[in-house]
Amino acid sequence: MQSTTRRNSPTLIYLFAALVMVGGAMTTTLSISVNAAPYSGKWQDHKGWTFGPISSIQNNKEGKPAWVLSGHWVTNIINSTKDSFNQTKPAKFDAWIDMVMLNGSAMHKHKISNFTLTDATTDTYKGTVTVTMKDGPVKDVPVEIKVMNNHVITISLDAAKTNNHFGDTPIYGTILTRQDIGNMMSMMSQKGNMTMMGKGNSSSSW
Repeated sequence: MQSTTRRNSPTLIYLFAALVMVGGAMTTTLSISVNAAPYSGKWQDHKGWTFGPISSIQNNKEGKPAWVLSGHWVTNIINSTKDSFNQTKPAKFDAWIDMVMLNGSAMHKHKISNFTLTDATTDTYKGTVTVTMKDGPVKDVPVEIKVMNNHVITISLDAAKTNNHFGDTPIYGTILTRQDIGNMMSMMSQKGNMTMMGKGNSSSSW
């Protein structure tokens, strides 16, 4: 019995991680739908803005999965070139990340901000960012952001600047479409109506 449990333990760990990632992505997605980008009350106000959840597993120093990442990101650089931006319309990329070990311990947060675009090619964007770390913000961290098939985004932070905190793989996220956000807003609206109806019925019964 013990040998079977040991053989299945890696599977249970990965299953747990997957459940945490999905739950985090769903919570993040709903938060984005309500609050939109940090730059506006309504996401429709900014044409060209792209949003999505972060859902990623990062390795430890031994190259083994150790951390679950969830959160969300927002940017206006996708499908743009470096010449698309100037001082009045700067390139933006921001991310908010919750990071926790697979066993649920060592929960902490990171923020990626102050993006400066240095190069943009097809689906690949390079620049520098500020990353909040345990000992304080680390500025001018080289970053490479890639977009795959308009569905997946990867965020690769310079390992030397971040003391290899995010492991040896990129941070992965997904890209929400306008239809995704519209559907989620509709679902939340329906849930709100149901809640109000429930409150009304409750008050009338007293």
